[in-house]
Amino acid sequence: MFSKSIRKKLSEHFSTPVRHKHLQEHAERIIGQTRYSVVANLMHDLLENGIVSSYKLTAKNNKTVTLFCSRKLDKINPYEIAHALFPQEYFCNLSSIYYHLLTNQVPKAIYICTSAKRINENTVNDNELRRSFIKPHRHTKHVYTLNGYEVIVVERARISNSGVVESHPSSTLLPNKSRVTCIERALIDAVVSPHYNGGIVSVYTYFRNARDMLDMASLIKIYRRLDFVYPYSQSIGFLLDRAGMPKYASVIYKSFPPERSFYVDHDAKTSWIYDEKWKLYYPAGLVDEN
Repeated sequence: MFSKSIRKKLSEHFSTPVRHKHLQEHAERIIGQTRYSVVANLMHDLLENGIVSSYKLTAKNNKTVTLFCSRKLDKINPYEIAHALFPQEYFCNLSSIYYHLLTNQVPKAIYICTSAKRINENTVNDNELRRSFIKPHRHTKHVYTLNGYEVIVVERARISNSGVVESHPSSTLLPNKSRVTCIERALIDAVVSPHYNGGIVSVYTYFRNARDMLDMASLIKIYRRLDFVYPYSQSIGFLLDRAGMPKYASVIYKSFPPERSFYVDHDAKTSWIYDEKWKLYYPAGLVDEN
C-alpha cells in the first residue's frame, strides 16, 4: 500500500509523539504528498500498516492519555513524551531547577504544570496557617510512569503563567518550543513546594547556587502577580539572607515586611528554630548558622 520511500517519509513526519488532535494536524500537512484525499483514511491506514502506533498511558489517578508516534516510546527522550502529553503546558519545579543548572543531580521525575480554576481564598488567620503547616505536604496522584521516569502533573491557578518562558533552542534537555519557568519563578516555586523540588534542604542549596544569576525586579514582579495567600516572601528573604545575598534579601524585606509568624516548610515541629527578623520557623541544620 505504501512504497518504501513514502513509508520512510511518513515515519520521519510522524516521529514526534502527539495526541490525536495533533496527529490529525500532522496528517493534514502531509496528505498532499500521498495518494489520499481524506485525512481520516490516511490516519486509518497509517495505524493499520504500523507506520504509526498508538500508546495509551494511564496515571496513578486513572486518567489516561493516548499518544501516537512512528517511534517506540521507550526509545524517546522522556521530556519529549512529557511535552507531548501536555503540549500547551510548561515544565516546572525540579525540571526547571535542573534546566537552570541549579542542581547537578539528574532527576528521575519530570514536572509539568497545568492550569486549574483558582479557589477564592483571600486570607487565612494564624490558627489556620499553623494547622496547614503542621500537616505534611499533599502529593498529586496525577503521575505517569515511563522509561524509568515519573511525569508528575501539578495544578496551579491560571495566573500562574507569570515567569514562564520558552526553553532555549540549544537546550539538550527540553524539546524545542516547549516552555519552562524562568530561574526567578523556579526558586519561588521551590519555596512554595519543596516536596516537588527535592526537599527544603535542597531548596537552600538552589538559592546558594543562584548567586549572581537573579533579577530581583523580575522576582518581585512575578511574586506579586502570583498573589499568594501565605507569606512565602518571608521564606524567600530568609533563604536569600542565609545563602549570602543580603542585598537581595533586603529588597524582599522592604517590599514585603514580615507581619506574622510563618514556616519554611510543611510538617513543622515544635523543635524548629525561630528567626526573629523573618518571623520564620525552620528546622535545625537547614542553613549555615555562621
